[in-house]
Amino acid sequence: MAIKTPVAFFVFNRPETTKRVWAAIRQAAPEKLLIVADGPRHNEEKAKCLATRAITEEINWPCEVTRNYAEKNLGCRQRVSSGLDWVFQNAERAIILEDDCLPSESFFYFCEELLEKYRTNEKIKQVAGLNTQAGNKKFHCKDSYYFSQIPQIWGWASWRRAWRNYDVDMNDWPEFKNSEEFKKILPNFSVRQYWQHLWDHIYQDKNPATSTWDAQWFYAVVKNQGLSIVPQKNLITNIGFSVEATHAKGSQDEKNNLSRTELTKPFRHPSTMAINKQADDYTWKFVFRINNSWGKKIRNWLKQMCPNGYYRLRSWFKAE
Repeated sequence: MAIKTPVAFFVFNRPETTKRVWAAIRQAAPEKLLIVADGPRHNEEKAKCLATRAITEEINWPCEVTRNYAEKNLGCRQRVSSGLDWVFQNAERAIILEDDCLPSESFFYFCEELLEKYRTNEKIKQVAGLNTQAGNKKFHCKDSYYFSQIPQIWGWASWRRAWRNYDVDMNDWPEFKNSEEFKKILPNFSVRQYWQHLWDHIYQDKNPATSTWDAQWFYAVVKNQGLSIVPQKNLITNIGFSVEATHAKGSQDEKNNLSRTELTKPFRHPSTMAINKQADDYTWKFVFRINNSWGKKIRNWLKQMCPNGYYRLRSWFKAE
């Protein structure tokens, strides 16, 4: 296949999942590879980290390889964010995979074509490989992809120009939180409340052992009113749901081992850059578990428009 776009591969301590994702990367045969690895958390983990790194030494195609290995454990927050800083210092654009995100073959050329098509479009911040609309009976997409407000990061691609918006510490969050712009960008109160709570936590929690990096990327995209490209069909399967995972621990999670498929060329491009609201509403509800029922909407409206009355009513009902 010979992909010209640089591929960034993030690994840690899971040789089994790494081996499967590496096989897909080898099939794509990228001309440039950037490999990022975190260090072991303790001596017992060192052997797994070394075995995982060794898998990426198996290169049998013409390829320029650059490696960024941490000797000590940095944690998810610092390792991924600093790794992506390094990636975009070395590449103007990149396809990004973690060691548990297994791509279909078409994921690579889907990302490559759209990275080129939208390379100068500041509105587009990333290309995603994940589509979680399988259970959405209202989902309709006649083109090869749609536009979303939600940047999902299980297999994605982006540009240096977009990553410049990223700040792992979210230093301007207190100011943005109290702005009218925040309400306009996320007009749905339940969605805004969800992210406000999470971003408050991320802003306050700088502990590399407990904090993460991806909520800050979501913040960078949303704050700059960016869009994510989502394929019409799912191109990524997360194979990392296990007790060993950093975050994806629940094997019963409905996002575990999602079926993936292929997109065929030529790709059909949307005529306008409009958010697919039905798709995003479904994602908020079934991926992020944001309750958007009418009862919740009414409670949120009361809480926002007349907070004193809302809390008096709530106290009265609890007393009953």
